[in-house]
Amino acid sequence: MANGAEHPCGPTDACILDGGSYHARAPAGWDGESPLPVLIYFHGYRQTGRVVMGMKALAKAADDAGALVVAPNGIDGGWSVRGAPSNNRDEIAFAAAMIDDVGRRWPIDRSRLWVSGFSLGASMAWDIACLAGDRYAGFFPVSGAFWRPHPVTCPAGPVTMIHVHGRGDKIMPLEGRTIRGQWRQGDVFQSFEVLRAHNRCKLPDVERTGPKGLLCKEWNHCGGGSRLALCLYDGGHAAPKDWYPRAFEWLNGAAKAKSAG
Repeated sequence: MANGAEHPCGPTDACILDGGSYHARAPAGWDGESPLPVLIYFHGYRQTGRVVMGMKALAKAADDAGALVVAPNGIDGGWSVRGAPSNNRDEIAFAAAMIDDVGRRWPIDRSRLWVSGFSLGASMAWDIACLAGDRYAGFFPVSGAFWRPHPVTCPAGPVTMIHVHGRGDKIMPLEGRTIRGQWRQGDVFQSFEVLRAHNRCKLPDVERTGPKGLLCKEWNHCGGGSRLALCLYDGGHAAPKDWYPRAFEWLNGAAKAKSAG
């Protein structure tokens, strides 16, 4: 139940704040008092936060992680990602204001703020990682990266991220594509090169495999105890089955290693 909210909101009724709105769902079995970790999930192009609320696999993984899922609404179904067609809102400022609003409605653990998203929403997660990543504990975008021109540097501190992408993705291919002859999606591998340099990651890297051709390359020796992982699988524009619990497990493992190190 929300704390002191003038207008109750949640999975169905949007929470309204200056500049936008979002939906939210507390984990099943929450006692109503304990501080909650938060997963911010940016929806795909022309979707809404209510669509995110209906993602059963995500909801189950968030419940298991005890996380409050927060799903902001883009303006006209889009996000103002750097280099992308829309330029309607300062999304970094909006995300910060949204977290403050969430904190007024629910007790949250600000040391465990995670960011994910799908497609254009994944590109939104990449932008936040680059521009304000030190405000968040970790990122796990799906099927989207920077847009061109790729950033040369990132003003935020080192970030922890695990990214997954289908080798057969035709909507946001690994190398990106041109939209309406003017805007250009970024290259996933070049996007990781930006983060690897920014994080000052050192070799060796580690490779792990899984079902459906899943191959994850991990960099576990990065600045500030941060970690990076790029995972590819034999699929298209979607997350592989059982991806969300795998991502939560990886992020929790990275956090434990950082605290122990």
